[in-house]
Amino acid sequence: MSPTAQALTAAPSLARPASPVGAGTRLMLEGRVAPTLLRLAAPNIAVMLLQAVVTTLDAVFVGWLGDDALAGVSLVFPLVMLMQTMSAGGMGGGVASAVARALGAGRRDRADALAVHALWIAVLMGAAFAAGALWTGPALFRAMGGRGAALAAALSYSQVIFGGAVVYWVYNTLASIVRGTGNMALPAAVTTGGALLYLPLAPALITGWGILPRLGVAGGAAANLASFTLGSLVLFAHLASGRGLVRPVCTGGRRARRCSGTSCASGRRGRSTR
Repeated sequence: MSPTAQALTAAPSLARPASPVGAGTRLMLEGRVAPTLLRLAAPNIAVMLLQAVVTTLDAVFVGWLGDDALAGVSLVFPLVMLMQTMSAGGMGGGVASAVARALGAGRRDRADALAVHALWIAVLMGAAFAAGALWTGPALFRAMGGRGAALAAALSYSQVIFGGAVVYWVYNTLASIVRGTGNMALPAAVTTGGALLYLPLAPALITGWGILPRLGVAGGAAANLASFTLGSLVLFAHLASGRGLVRPVCTGGRRARRCSGTSCASGRRGRSTR
């Protein structure tokens, strides 16, 4: 074979270097469409059903305290849904998409930097949402018809929930980062574990079981916050350990400059460091 023919034969292998993505990501990129969609959607569907059950039982637990308590929590519920939709749907969808695109391009260093930036944005957005909700909440609840004991219940519940708004933003961002790697099972498992913690803890704190204090409506909010805090720790530990495809931890050298600068928006230095 002539040297020219040998060069042409070797060219395809040189043009397609081995991708650094894992087997799960490669299956997501190259697998059949329908089975891939079903595999990715099934854990999310299960989580949505579980959250519907938890929300229903939450109303049952608060209802034990009477109509005023249930009315007060109902006043806060729209803001809670807004917070969850913004953090999990609006920002979370963008984070998962950006991480998935970076991994699909074989640029794991860029995915790491995206994860770090996303977490910082989540902290800032959570703090801003907390400040806004706690500041405007009383006036908003009054405008919605809150009076007397119902208003007091709304304020008690909202102070705990929105006081921990950063936790919800960070949790949903971490879950979106993991989903962006193609791992739908872990966020679903963590959400299930959080629900299993919440279901006994909420009535225990609301009514005061054993040595636990009776917190009333604030007990339901505290139990919810505790489950999301634990879930955030589990998801961050998974990512920081390096067991996933993305590790939102900056180290020295070029990666540190990426994480501290604006190079997430630039593709000039996108060569993978792994």
